[in-house]
Amino acid sequence: MTVVRLLRPLLAAFTLLFSASLVLAQSYPDRPIKLVLPFPPGSATDGVSRFLADELRKSLGQTLVIENRAGADGIIAAQAVKAAPPDGYTLMVSTNSAHGTNPALYNTLPYDPEKDFEPVAGLIKIPQMLVVRKDFPANDVAGFLKLAKERSAAGKPLSFATGNTSSRIAAELLKAAGGIDLTIASYRGMPQAMTDLVGGQIDVSFSDPFAAAGFINGSQIKALGVTDAARVPLLPSVSTMTEAGHPSVALVSFVALFAPAKTDPAIVSRLNAEINKILASPQGKDYIHKMGASAMVMSPAQLRSFVSSEIARYGQLISAAGIPKK
Repeated sequence: MTVVRLLRPLLAAFTLLFSASLVLAQSYPDRPIKLVLPFPPGSATDGVSRFLADELRKSLGQTLVIENRAGADGIIAAQAVKAAPPDGYTLMVSTNSAHGTNPALYNTLPYDPEKDFEPVAGLIKIPQMLVVRKDFPANDVAGFLKLAKERSAAGKPLSFATGNTSSRIAAELLKAAGGIDLTIASYRGMPQAMTDLVGGQIDVSFSDPFAAAGFINGSQIKALGVTDAARVPLLPSVSTMTEAGHPSVALVSFVALFAPAKTDPAIVSRLNAEINKILASPQGKDYIHKMGASAMVMSPAQLRSFVSSEIARYGQLISAAGIPKK
């Protein structure tokens, strides 16, 4: 009887908290939501975010504002969201840069990708494509590597544009697999890298299909290989790196939604449910297909486990690629 009496206040407090959380989730959102992105307009992250913002506006009845805070491998955007109130009104559309590779790339990181964020929902997975300028004298991976070896031996390596961490890692994997050298030119994002590739100032890059497809279809650049186990339905004629004999050059990026740590679980749960509905809808499936991506439907708990495993996996990849810490 004494135990029951002791437990009653605790049960009452829990019921009160649960009820308050439920009321908050039902009234959420009552003002615009800000989506902070680590990449500029024109990137795959920006594209899927704008689609998501439009669809969520319909289901939540509030505007979602896109804020592009590019630079520093997603650190600028991550810091902004980490410092925001955990009320569900500032969210981060993040990638395997800020929530995957950075712990292995930086000696000091001003945020913890696991402790400082609440996983909300997965969005998409998207591979990288090996692309070259339109007048490049090779039309497949074998021809590319032959020329790259010749240029490396002559002390005139091909120039490579990297617009994000994934493209840089893919470049290092390619260098190791093909025994070649590349001169790396870093850009703030893939749209800027694609501009110089199209203009002929750069020889080669790895880009996501979303950023590259228009240029490929317009014959402004050429695609030689895909860093996934299967070909991209959007560009089915482009072989995989495995088909080309280089299975170690495999890399698939991810995009997911995160909230600041300690955001109310009821808000996280509601956002997750709404996003998963969008990903499973006909318009969601169609849009993701046109991006050359695949849907990443996950619960918050599954996303948390996934991020943890990705941090470990990218640590191994970065070590194998020989990329030094900053």
